[in-house]
Amino acid sequence: MSLSLDEIRSMCTKAEYDLISASHSPSIEKLSVVQLKKNAANARKLSDKWQKLSRGQSRSESRKTGEPNLDSRSYAKQQAIHDALAAYEAQLVKASATTTVTAAPKRLTPKQRTASARVSRQAARTELQGVKKTLNKAAKAASPKAPAAKATAVKSATAKPAASKPAASKSAVKTAATKKTLVKTAAKRTAKRAAVASTAPALEPVKKVVKTTAKTGIVAPTAAAKAQLAGKAKANRVKLSNRTSNIAGHVSGKGKRVQAKRDAKGR
Repeated sequence: MSLSLDEIRSMCTKAEYDLISASHSPSIEKLSVVQLKKNAANARKLSDKWQKLSRGQSRSESRKTGEPNLDSRSYAKQQAIHDALAAYEAQLVKASATTTVTAAPKRLTPKQRTASARVSRQAARTELQGVKKTLNKAAKAASPKAPAAKATAVKSATAKPAASKPAASKSAVKTAATKKTLVKTAAKRTAKRAAVASTAPALEPVKKVVKTTAKTGIVAPTAAAKAQLAGKAKANRVKLSNRTSNIAGHVSGKGKRVQAKRDAKGR
């Protein structure tokens, strides 16, 4: 019993319809081997499921009427899926016979990778050395032109000093004239300062004033007296600080605590 795609769509879900429709030509020829295997596995599961369900319904119907029910929707769906499974398996046989499996490249070990990398580096180094030799040969072939350029540079260098002599002599004359003018100006300035100094009145020497901070009638204390005064000052500071600190409160309350202990023993 062959059903059309419209009839199959009316009784199947979307996933089941897509699986069955893909088994028809020309869709099935476009599938790869992996897709064919996947679709065949799904079709086999669905075929077993609906075959079990249709057989159960057929047995229950045969108990009632005495004949199996072959016109049920479950049986029709199972037949459609079974036909799709047969189509997938047949196409899978054809695809497996025509396709050639290429072996995956063998993975190299770290030692082999290191050796191959060394060989490639050596080849690149050899190629670079050849290029370097070629460039050096070309440079040597063009080197005879250098002496002519050197001779031209020497001639130009020897010709330049002769042309620059007048300019050098002019600058030397200007420098000598400038020096003479500066010397005359300095001499005039010195003579003027000497004349002003001779006419100025003589100044009295400035007396040094020594400031003293010590008061009259007070003798500076000795080192021992300074140490004694520092000790007394420190003792006074400690005494004043104890009055306002927790230590002072602890010491002042000591008598009350002792009296409280004695009273407790008497009880």
